Amino acid sequence: MEIFALIGESGTGKSHKALLIAHKYNINYVIDDGLLIRKDKILAGHSAKKDKNRIQAIRTAIFEDPSHAHEVMGVIKKAKPAKILVIGTSVRMIDKIIKTLELPPPKRILKIEDVSTEKEIEEAKSVRLKEGKHVIPLPGIEVQRKFPVNILESLEIFYKRRYSKRKIGERAIVRPPFSYFGKLYVSENAILDIIIYTLKDFKEVVKLGKSQIRIKEEGILINISLVLRYGENIPQVGLKIQKSLKKELEYITGINVILINIFVYKLKY
Repeated sequence: MEIFALIGESGTGKSHKALLIAHKYNINYVIDDGLLIRKDKILAGHSAKKDKNRIQAIRTAIFEDPSHAHEVMGVIKKAKPAKILVIGTSVRMIDKIIKTLELPPPKRILKIEDVSTEKEIEEAKSVRLKEGKHVIPLPGIEVQRKFPVNILESLEIFYKRRYSKRKIGERAIVRPPFSYFGKLYVSENAILDIIIYTLKDFKEVVKLGKSQIRIKEEGILINISLVLRYGENIPQVGLKIQKSLKKELEYITGINVILINIFVYKLKY
C-alpha cells in the first residue's frame, strides 16, 4: 500500500485539488476530514464538516474516537487499496492520522503550493474567511444522503490537457455548523482544553501547572506554568511549545493569539 499526502493550511483549497491529484497518480481512495472515500462514495467514517464546533471537528479529522478509527481501519484492511491520498493541514496531522489508522509512512508528500497557484490559494482563503464555505470531496447527492449539512452549490472538476478537457468529478460546497457570521465567543475553559490537548504532543512536558487566560477583543493572552523533564533545553522547548500553541489555537478558534508566556517552575528527574 502506498500513501500519498496533501498538506496545506485550512481554507487553501485542498479538498478541491484532491480529485485532480487522485486522477494524476491513479489513487482511488482518499482520507479527508474523517471520511474514507472511494471515488464518489463514502466507505466509512463521518465528516468533520457536520461537527458543531471546531474543536470537535479537529478531533474527528484525526480519528481521535477509537470507534471511528476502527471503522475506517476495518474497511481499509478489507479493501486492501493500492494507494490512499491522506489530506491534512500539516505533516504532524498526517503523521497522527496514519499512526492512528496503522498505515505505512507517506511515499510522497505534496504541499498545496505544489499543485495550486498563489492566486488560487488566496482566492480559496478569501472564500473560507468571508463566506465560511468548505468543499467536501463528494458530489452533492452523496453528501445530502449521508450528512445534514447545508449544500450551497456544486463544483464540477475538469482534467485539462492541451487541446481538450473532460469532467472527472463533482464536489459539494457546504457551510458547516461551526462556520457562521457574527461574533465568535470562546470560553477560557475551551482555550485550556486546546492547550492541554496540544501539550500531549510534547514528551518534554511532565505537567501543566497554573494557567492564566485572558480573552480580549483583539486576541488572547496566555500565561502557563510547566514542569519539564530534567536535562531538556528549556529555551528551545519553550519556543517550540509557544509556536505550536499559537498555531493550534489560531487554527481552531480563529482568534488572534497576542502573547504566550511560559514559566518553567520545576524540573523532574
